[in-house]
Amino acid sequence: MSGTFQTQVMLSRPYLTRSQIKRAQQNTIPDRRVYNQKRLSAFKLLCDMCVQLKFPRKTLETAMYFYQRYYLFNKFETELCYDVATSCLFLSCKQVETIKKIADIVVASLRLRNVLKVSPEMQDNCKKRIVQLELRILETCSFDYRVNNSIHIDGILVKIAKDLSLSREVTHLAWIIAFDALKLEILLMVPQHTIALAVLKISCELIEGASWPNIRYSLFESDEPSVSEAYFDILNFFINVFDLSDLRGNLTENLQNIGIETFIELKKHAGLEKGLKEPDNISSDALLTNERDFTIRERRYVLSRKRINDERSNKHIQKKEKT
Repeated sequence: MSGTFQTQVMLSRPYLTRSQIKRAQQNTIPDRRVYNQKRLSAFKLLCDMCVQLKFPRKTLETAMYFYQRYYLFNKFETELCYDVATSCLFLSCKQVETIKKIADIVVASLRLRNVLKVSPEMQDNCKKRIVQLELRILETCSFDYRVNNSIHIDGILVKIAKDLSLSREVTHLAWIIAFDALKLEILLMVPQHTIALAVLKISCELIEGASWPNIRYSLFESDEPSVSEAYFDILNFFINVFDLSDLRGNLTENLQNIGIETFIELKKHAGLEKGLKEPDNISSDALLTNERDFTIRERRYVLSRKRINDERSNKHIQKKEKT
């Protein structure tokens, strides 16, 4: 029997473009409509669990990133999606240090799923599934703990608002809008501080008398295409499903005139929809096009492309020396 086996080195790519996401989902999501419905149901479950377990919003935000990231590289199954969501929340607790016992999370999850009688055996089975899923979730993120580590949308949003001397009203409205942004795939496309900039810009445009300052996004470690991607994604969400948004039910009395037409007008005044530049090699990108090969026994995940290039260079030198 051979003593060798195949290994694979994977580069961490925490953020992808819209077309890259769609290409990856071709392998994992057979019915987009069903997936979207279940994603919103999973979001509601996670929200209810966070309320019941008294978690801050950053725990929910991180769980939603994990949930959507998981289904880029794993088959979507309706029967398993709530277990995946629960496992994402458990992992999120560790990531943002809002630690809770797995038993508490499991009980809350099962009860909120209307399981009438939660037996010890049922709890144990659910725990096992959650722990098994945890490793696969981490793999889809390439074990990259830089993401969702110290910066979160609601926290950085307040800091940016202070730096730009924006009013309390603008900041509060942006904070509400940011909650709806957690439901979107924009979490997989741009970092949290970029989403914060986008929701603050929208908030300024919604409140009479407020104006979005002419700033260089590079001062906030972002850029125009990234902010525009988030800006238009959030506008499109409200144009399509404003009546189902959390914003609609949380508008203050002086903002009750905001509706679908408001966001249509914002988009009209914003001009041509633009965002992240799509790469040319999507159809040949192995990360997106190839389904996971379970015959590979070892995978190593690295954070920089330089590490991969160095390894390739060393292997090439070793081959030359052998010949």
